[in-house]
Formats: sequence, C-alpha cells, structure tokens
Amino acid sequence: MRNQARIATGVAAAGTLLLLTACGGAEAPGAQSGDDISGKVTMWAFPLATVDDPSWYQPHIDRFNEIYPDVEIEVVVKPWKNRETMLVTAITGGTEPDVVYFNPGYVTNFAGQDLLLPLDDIRDDWSAFADSALEAGTREGTLYAAPTLVSFNTSYCNAEVLAAADIADCPTSWDDLREAAPAVKDAGYYLTEYSGTNSLNLTFFPYLWQAGGEVLNEDQTEAAFNGPEGVKALEFLKEMVDNDWVPTEPLGVEQPFEQSSVGQEHVAYVMGENLRATREVVNPDVIETVPPMKDVEQVASGSVGGWSVFNTTDVPEAAKAWVRFLGEPEFLEDLLGESGFLSPRTDITGLFSDDPQIAEGTEHLEHLRTDFPHAQATKIMNMIRPHIQSALLEDTDPQEALDAAAEEVNTALEASG
Repeated sequence: MRNQARIATGVAAAGTLLLLTACGGAEAPGAQSGDDISGKVTMWAFPLATVDDPSWYQPHIDRFNEIYPDVEIEVVVKPWKNRETMLVTAITGGTEPDVVYFNPGYVTNFAGQDLLLPLDDIRDDWSAFADSALEAGTREGTLYAAPTLVSFNTSYCNAEVLAAADIADCPTSWDDLREAAPAVKDAGYYLTEYSGTNSLNLTFFPYLWQAGGEVLNEDQTEAAFNGPEGVKALEFLKEMVDNDWVPTEPLGVEQPFEQSSVGQEHVAYVMGENLRATREVVNPDVIETVPPMKDVEQVASGSVGGWSVFNTTDVPEAAKAWVRFLGEPEFLEDLLGESGFLSPRTDITGLFSDDPQIAEGTEHLEHLRTDFPHAQATKIMNMIRPHIQSALLEDTDPQEALDAAAEEVNTALEASG
C-alpha cells in the first residue's frame, strides 16, 4: 500500500505544490542483493527527442531484471505539455509515480516541498559524473535527481541563408547579429526567431544572461531582471521585432516546429536546438554549428535531466535500484546515442565522434546555463512573460515593462517569505 501523504490546502495546479510528510530514508540498494528487492516501480518518462515510446526501455528492463528478477518496471511516457498539472493532480489523488524525470527547476520545486527521497546513497562513488550535472540535481547539499542527460542547445546557422545574404561567417555575438540583419532581410529571410510562448529558460533568460544579468538578486529575495542588463536584453529583442528581423507568428502563437520559420529553413541563425530532433525536419547539410552566443557573457541554454524518486513510494529500495541502473554506462550510451543528448558522465567519451555537429556541444559545456532554479520558477516566469510580450507586441517601453513585472514578482516573493 502506498505511503500516505499529508496534503497542504489551497494548492494551485501551477506553481504552488503539495506538501507531503517525508518518509524515512531507504536502505541503499547496494546493501542488498537483487533477490532481496521486490515490488512494482512505476516511472514517468517524457519524450526525449526520438526516445518517445515505452517499448524503447524494454531491453533495458530485461537487463535490469537479470539482476532484480522480482522487480516489475512500468514505464509510462507522458507528454511535456501540462506536466506540472498532471503531477500535482496525481499527487492529490495518490496516483503519483515512484520515479519521475525532472529538470532542475522541478527538482527545486518538489525537493523544496519535501516530496523527494535523497539519492546520495544509491552509489558509493559519484566521481564518474560531471560536477555540473550533479549540482543541477542537488539542493542544500542533497542529491534529489540522479543525472541521465545534458541537454545542450547548440547554436547554428543555415548555411544556405548565409550564402543567399552573402554573409561569410555565422554570427556569434549580438554585434554580429546586428551587422548581418539587414543583408539577411534583404535576401528575403529572417535573422533569427523568438518564441513568446516557450519557457523563458529558452527565450528571454539566455539573452538576459548573455547581457550579464540575473533573474533574481543573489539571495533570491528580489527581482534583478529589470536592471540595466535586462533592459538591454529586452531592447535588443524589441529592436529585432521592430525591424522585422524575426517572424511575428511565434511571438504570440505556439507553432509546430515543422511549420515554424526555423523548421522551414527561412532563418539565418538559431540560438539553440536539440540537433538530433532538429535534423528530423531541417536538412543537416545546411546546418553550420557555432559556439554559443555572446554579448557581455557567452551563454548557451540547456538543462540537465535526471531521475527522482517520490518519497511516497512504497518500494524505495526497488525504485533506487532502478534509478542507479539508469545511470550506468550501457543504458546512458544507448539513450544518449539515440536521443542526441550529451553525457552527464565524464567516463563516456567519443559518443558522437562520427557526428561533429552534436559533438560541438561537448566543447562548450562550461557556458551552459540550466533552468532558472527557484521554488516559484514557473509562477515567476508566468508573471514576467506578459510584460515582455507587451514590450514586443504593444510597444511598451522595455524599462516600464520589466519594472511592472518586477513589482509583481517582488510582491509574490515577499508573500512567500
């Protein structure tokens, strides 16, 4: 029977999470033999590029069952859309999974509400994992998400668009973008694309970070995005919108990738995409990968994905054993090779030696910035987004737009203590 949860009242599906009574730490899987561990583990995965079906995991489940014959693994692949609502609904109804795939922002949210089991003890030695990958799943010194992939959004240019605009080199700085823009526009193409509907982790925040800014101040108590760096970033975005250097549709409407200007190969520069998925639509021969974009700082967007265990599981030993297995080289090499993500383990090398476009990302991991890590990240982004839209679509002054957003954010931060 699943452990009982104590649910906080006044829960909203987005942003405000549930408070569960934390369970006691489980014995590390390594302390028991495979025959001593049993139970059914339900895992919620999400589409990871081309790894988007539960059947993909079956050969690995079969290998796991050679070690743990009495553990049943059920993999459920859920859609990305509305995943927080799905999780909160499941927790409210007592149907949450045992294991779930989380990005850093979700680790912050759920660990901050005492929803997750510590995972430090599933390995005696974590030295094979990159520090940055472990840090992404660690909160207040405790690991809550065992890393499985590094999502690095590689910057690239469309070589055919550059040739049509008579541009020799792909832009790698804001100044380069401004210099290239008129020629690209005259050739009948767009300089780049900006989505007004995607997560700010992939849209506004990279420009903010490249300008040298931060979302919040150092102690996370007050908005910082409305400082000079944030205004500079929004002014640059507005400059691109006002000059028709970016397509207008994605500013306010979510588009299927294949219908977007990027997917239709009408854009000169793309700040970041998962190349394995991109090349399902975009001709790989036109893709020219380049280092991350730079203004004051050189920053690439991306994330670290990992597996977390809810503390309501009634099979903690089995769940931890499965999560440990998902961090082993044989599984990771298959997952990463199929999906095109980079490795969180430093002892997996040469994975993309025959694919220089994806391998490009391994050279720039030091410039990676992951999801904005705050317990109210989703709520904060939802407050900021409409004000950015007002500057881009309604001609609101960028400083005024960001100040209005900051006022809302600061009120929320103060109310939450």
